[in-house]
Amino acid sequence: MQVDFLIVGQGLAGSLLAKALLRRGRTVHVVDDRWKSSSSQVAAGLMTPLTGRRFTLTKDYPELFASAKARLTELGVFRSIQVYRMFVDEEQRGKGLKRTECKSCQPFIAQVTSEQGELDAGLTDAFGGALMNGAWVDLPKLMSDVRAELVAAGSLTEASFDPPDAVTNAEGVTWREFRAGAIVYCDGYKSAQRGPFKYLPWQPAKGEALTLRSDVADRPFILNREGWALPLGNGVWRTGTNWQWDQLDETTNEAQKEKLIGRFRGYFAEDVEVEVASHVAGVRPCTSDNHPFMGAHPNQPRTYLFSGLGPRGTVWAPAMADEMAAYLCEGNALRKECDLARFSAA
Repeated sequence: MQVDFLIVGQGLAGSLLAKALLRRGRTVHVVDDRWKSSSSQVAAGLMTPLTGRRFTLTKDYPELFASAKARLTELGVFRSIQVYRMFVDEEQRGKGLKRTECKSCQPFIAQVTSEQGELDAGLTDAFGGALMNGAWVDLPKLMSDVRAELVAAGSLTEASFDPPDAVTNAEGVTWREFRAGAIVYCDGYKSAQRGPFKYLPWQPAKGEALTLRSDVADRPFILNREGWALPLGNGVWRTGTNWQWDQLDETTNEAQKEKLIGRFRGYFAEDVEVEVASHVAGVRPCTSDNHPFMGAHPNQPRTYLFSGLGPRGTVWAPAMADEMAAYLCEGNALRKECDLARFSAA
């Protein structure tokens, strides 16, 4: 079977790249292990404008957010929602107030509170917080919808992928009965462990998340303080996460589960009962400079990478998938901060 592109992995990156290539009239075939190694299955899909200890706005966030909103609304998976970032101390509160003076930040900050209970009497926001205009993306629906489309077209193979099984040369790529014009790795942190792009400065990090049923009242916003809690309605919440730099696998940890439950309960001034409905773990494909890895392998012909979206993947992915498709199909240049050419091959 002949196709234009063989895509390895059907997480967020692989799904959106496949859609972007199909929109351009190209043929694709996707190889995926049923999301067993996809961090997209664990991620909440949150779009939180100001992040980190220093409460900063990601570079190009307004442009990326607008692009993500447009594309993901078309796919029926974009959900507008506010995010309440509860400050951990006075220093962070000061940074929050300073951001209200930033023109780029102002559209994303709805309110900054100054004392506990100002926004919601049931929260433990002793230092106040910032109510931000954000969103979340229904990643399971997105990937399920794309998978169904690929299956219906005969364009998906469920299998574990071993890079040595793909034979590449100047004419194309051969894998099993498939021959492709090029192969694109979208397999997340797996590319940090094996394959042609192992040489890159990856910094994969494991995270875990819980789905909870709770007696606490639903909120109309996401709670955010050293983690997050996403209200899904009818007493169901999704909460996470943590950063673990070792034991990079999809195995859940009981101690981490208790930590996440304790953090969730700590958001509320009342006693909270919870029941754990699910506990999942995954590894984020983070990078050393917090920018995606996109482009061609420097030595191996017809071999490309679209990965490294990291913790802000839902914001990066829609725009970057279109840019990667334009690079592959039309030869358009990639933005320098994402192009693999910024690194030398080992």
